[in-house]
Amino acid sequence: MFFSRKLEAFMAVVENGSLSKAARVMNRTTPPIAKSIKDFETSLGKRLFKREKFGMTLTKDGQELYNDLRDLYLQEKEITKKHFSGYIVNEANIYYDWGKENHLINLYQAAHKNNVQVNILRFNYDEVDEIVDYDGNTLILSSELVISERFSLQKKIENSPLGIYCRKELYEKFNHDVKTLLQQSTWLCDPSFYKSTLMSDLLTKVEAINSKSSIRQMDNIGCCQSFIQDGDFIGIIDHYPEDELVDKSLIYVSLNGLLERSDCYIYKSKSHSSVLNRFMGVVDKLGVENI
Repeated sequence: MFFSRKLEAFMAVVENGSLSKAARVMNRTTPPIAKSIKDFETSLGKRLFKREKFGMTLTKDGQELYNDLRDLYLQEKEITKKHFSGYIVNEANIYYDWGKENHLINLYQAAHKNNVQVNILRFNYDEVDEIVDYDGNTLILSSELVISERFSLQKKIENSPLGIYCRKELYEKFNHDVKTLLQQSTWLCDPSFYKSTLMSDLLTKVEAINSKSSIRQMDNIGCCQSFIQDGDFIGIIDHYPEDELVDKSLIYVSLNGLLERSDCYIYKSKSHSSVLNRFMGVVDKLGVENI
């Protein structure tokens, strides 16, 4: 490493959230890391961390220092790796639970523009620890909170779209009553959505005491168009299907008014390789129209 031990310790504590975790990552014991942080604060004349019961968080001065140093530090890590191993990662892994079509398209376009190879993969909530992360090149798009020591929350998109894709005639048949439409139709949905808390919340809102919703799990809602066009089937999706709605017989009905909330959480690798920097501008704009 070309950076000083003090600065290396500072970055490790920021990325890992505590002295003990930073020590494990650096293959050192906790006391030297604590001393490096203390000496660093003394030399700068600033308090960089708030010591809390379950870890350490940055002060305002610490956050400003981290923002100024982050890109340079990540570049230094890449340069060091390149010259020691002769190899530098130029690919990103993007994991998602279900849906997220519009977000994935934007990220894929950013990868192409920046000459980055991108791998788009599915994940299950109970297998987060098995997600492959090559030195910090991974993003996760999830409809639920992800608990992991390797990934940190980058952005939360509140009130992310969730809606019904169905025949306009079917919607009108039930007098534009979304709840009745859900009760009387067969749902087509992604298997991951079927297992989610969002599904549980929706069923709680819709199902009567003596009735159960009819649900079919489908890997690709786009393949279900014939079902939706010909029968009393509705697709549960998380985007406005603008291209598909060229067919004026189909309609998209938002469910955001029925559910308390439908959010999208975006996580990044805590180690955060420089390849992710090429996506951060796009990630900051996800959820905003006309990205």
